[in-house]
Order: sequence, then C-alpha cells, then structure tokens
Amino acid sequence: MKKLLITMLFILTMNVQSFAQQMIPKQKGFEISYSVFPKSPEKQNYVFAAGLISYGKNGRYVFGRAEYSRKYFEYRDYDIPIDTYLLNAGYSFYSVGESMRNVNLNLGIGALGGYEQVNRNKLILHDGSLLNTTESFVYGFSGRLSLESYLTEHLVFIVDGQLRFLQNSPLGTLHSLFGLGLRYNF
Repeated sequence: MKKLLITMLFILTMNVQSFAQQMIPKQKGFEISYSVFPKSPEKQNYVFAAGLISYGKNGRYVFGRAEYSRKYFEYRDYDIPIDTYLLNAGYSFYSVGESMRNVNLNLGIGALGGYEQVNRNKLILHDGSLLNTTESFVYGFSGRLSLESYLTEHLVFIVDGQLRFLQNSPLGTLHSLFGLGLRYNF
C-alpha cells in the first residue's frame, strides 16, 4: 500500500505546474534579436544583435550587445549599402508588469560605439560619382522600450522599439528600429 501511495504522489507532483522565480538578482541571460528600420526602401534593411544580460534588483538588468546592421541609401537608381558594427551597453529599468512578472514593460538606455562602412569601402560609385567618406567610427546613445513575455521559465519573447542618436554617421543622427527577439535565462 505504501508503494502505491508513493507512486500516486510521485505521479501527481510530476503533473503539477511549478512557477519558477523570474528576474532573480545575478541571474544571467543570452539574447538574440532581429530588428528592421521603418520606412525601408525595397531592399531589406535589418539589424542582427546578440548579447548577454545580468539581472539586478527589482527586475532591472544590465545588458551588453554586439550588433550588425545593413541599411541602403537610395542614390538615383542605385542603392548604396551601409554596414554598421556596434557595441551597445546599458541599463534597463523595470517599468510595469503583472504581479507574477510574466509580462513586463521595460525602459532602457544605452551607450553605442562602433564602425560604419559605406559602399563596401569603394570611393567611386557605378556612375563615376565620388563619395566623401567610406568609413567612420560612430558613437552615441540609445533609448529602448521593450515588452518582455515569459514563454517558459527560461525562455523570454521580446518585442522592442529603439531610438538611436549616432554621431559621425553619413545617414544622419537619429535612427529608429522595431524588433523581435528571444532571451534564454540560465
């Protein structure tokens, strides 16, 4: 009878859903994301990013990301490719969320630094026009608003919007992004 009772209790406890603690201080996570620039021309403009996060108190976290972006600048009938390699480091504040913290709205600020390359470092365009610059170091800061939803106790789905201010960029100083991402907390 004891064996049957222990077996029944074991089966019942395996079927009970347990709620994991989320956003524990010093918990780490790995994040990947794909973003697009609004109002892109026919060719796809995109940003790939991967990085690490570390949670602090009250759902806040520090993040560090490496990003690659490809954007096209329209010139007559030719699209000039612009590749950007950035490092983005900053802090995200927990703003609003439900009591179980399964869905959260976070506001983040970050510093940006990196390298931008225009037309694959070729000074002359196909029509003979000459570019003033083909490469530059860029720097600035960013603001990020993200909606984060826990799919499982370790997997987080992220929808975010970013506004960036980049100095020395041939495309201008303000850039906006809309993106989707996944984070795995370990």
